[in-house]
Amino acid sequence: MRRFILYAVFVIFIIAGHLDAKVIYHDYPRICPRSNEFKVRINDDDVVVYHTSAGDFLSFESDSAVSVEVEWPKPIENISVLPRRLGIKPEISGHVLKFILPEFEKVLIETEERKQLFIYANKIQKDKPDPYADGVRYFKSGQVYEVGTLRLQNNETLYIEGGAVVRGCLIATSAKNIRIEGTGVLDGGYYSNYNEHSHFVRFEDCQNVMINDIIMIEPPGWMVVLYHCKDVKIDNIKQISDGHGTDGIDIVTTHHVRINNCMLRNGDDCIVAKSFVSERYSEPTLNTHEGVNDILATGCSVQANGGGQAFEIGHELRIDPVRNIRFIDCDVLGVHGQGGVFGIHNCDGATVSDVRYENIRVDHYYNKLIDMRIIKSRWSREKRVGYVKNIVLKNIRVTNSIYNPGYSISLIGGYDDDHMVENVKIEDFYIDDKKITNTDQLDLFLKQTKHVVIK
Repeated sequence: MRRFILYAVFVIFIIAGHLDAKVIYHDYPRICPRSNEFKVRINDDDVVVYHTSAGDFLSFESDSAVSVEVEWPKPIENISVLPRRLGIKPEISGHVLKFILPEFEKVLIETEERKQLFIYANKIQKDKPDPYADGVRYFKSGQVYEVGTLRLQNNETLYIEGGAVVRGCLIATSAKNIRIEGTGVLDGGYYSNYNEHSHFVRFEDCQNVMINDIIMIEPPGWMVVLYHCKDVKIDNIKQISDGHGTDGIDIVTTHHVRINNCMLRNGDDCIVAKSFVSERYSEPTLNTHEGVNDILATGCSVQANGGGQAFEIGHELRIDPVRNIRFIDCDVLGVHGQGGVFGIHNCDGATVSDVRYENIRVDHYYNKLIDMRIIKSRWSREKRVGYVKNIVLKNIRVTNSIYNPGYSISLIGGYDDDHMVENVKIEDFYIDDKKITNTDQLDLFLKQTKHVVIK
């Protein structure tokens, strides 16, 4: 209710002519593809809309709320402005919709035909690094830079200004104190061969890493990979991807990660934890820890398309521990394909424990809502069987569509009587404002479980 009241106040300001935002628009070189679907005006100014293979976007910096006007080639029907928590109710007239975008928010406009427009409102960038300082790689606005594979070293900062496009991939190995920042675009379309460059931004055996604000598009594979890293902060990044294997953020055998305020639109898993060692990566020399521990994602908006999960732990879980993983105060804009929202798939021998999903809002899903299983699959590499225990889902709000009843299910299943899913608490779980009190209301199927409680 408070968000609806605030939104009404913004509308009054617009009508009264009192909203006087300072706006810095992000233009892009003419070589960059423009949208053929959407025309957008911010505070009555025409804005460049960038086209990608998975959706269109625009980006700007401002110091307050702005008015948004979107024109589409056909009369607008059944359009959504997500996340729903913002309470944005657009005014629609024929081909045009109008609304007020609160300061520093990111929204997805999705049409019935699944055309997608992302709008990213950023804070005005005030603390830009000195372009000529030691250890700074600075990419200025208005240009496209083809960097290929760019390797970052200790104490380096890579900064991409809004309106700049950097094409290539970023890799750091056994390095400390690395920053990737700026409101510009990182474009992985430089590489067309998935087998040669299956990762977009990869950190191997790194410490004290920060990734802030950038827009990531056209990935060759996994978008952000943290392998055997420690102390990583990811804030306000935006991703647009499609296709199998275009995970958003893969946390692999890594400790102490904070992911905040990101908007991730992925063709596969959005935020995923895995625990394994692979010869394809560099052998760690800085970090000697094992497993995955202390992962926190807060304030994120995610959408999985294809076969991925919104929040996933698995499949490759071979090294203990896998624990203390939390998803708090996040919005699931959609799980459009055959994946699920809350996923744990333990197909090897690790123990998954102490996982918490709290204050999660699900705007759309189709196939599975909860999908937590101990299994054997094509991704399994071990004969031993793992465990899953101590899972909490609390204060979950789900919006159902006409496509959910009769089609959408939830699954919680162990492997056998010695490898059960244990101690799962489902508390204050709502579907369309109706509190869930039993498994039937969730279409929840149980197999080899112990102490699954709904309250």
